[in-house]
Amino acid sequence: MTGHRSKIALSFLIYSGFSSCVTKDIFMPRSEYPADPWVKTYAAPDDCPGGEKLAAVDFDLPLYPRRAFNSGRQGWVIVRLDVDSDGQTENVSVERSLPAGLFGSNAKKAVEKWTFEPPRDGPLQNCRVLIRYRLGTVSLGG
Repeated sequence: MTGHRSKIALSFLIYSGFSSCVTKDIFMPRSEYPADPWVKTYAAPDDCPGGEKLAAVDFDLPLYPRRAFNSGRQGWVIVRLDVDSDGQTENVSVERSLPAGLFGSNAKKAVEKWTFEPPRDGPLQNCRVLIRYRLGTVSLGG
């Protein structure tokens, strides 16, 4: 009888040890991913639509916000920015984000740190970049 109790106790300890190694950081989507917007529809003819004229030198994508990750939320942000003649970002703003208020400030902070090759034709104004937050990862839209 004592041997049986020892095996149960040992099994419980092993199970407890393994279960404590399991992470709770598993992304479980709880919402449909909203369809990507067509970024060019937000641009005027003289703007830098979709970032096509931009050549990034140094940029880090934003981190997935912990609050959004934990709740399984997905979405996207259109960030508008200017690039000066030295390739530094200026006037970064969130043009639109979905869901509103969840990813925008996170994206803006990351884009403010980006640098680009100096534009050949002088400073660029009203460039737009799509940042996707999908299935626990962050990527740039096309």
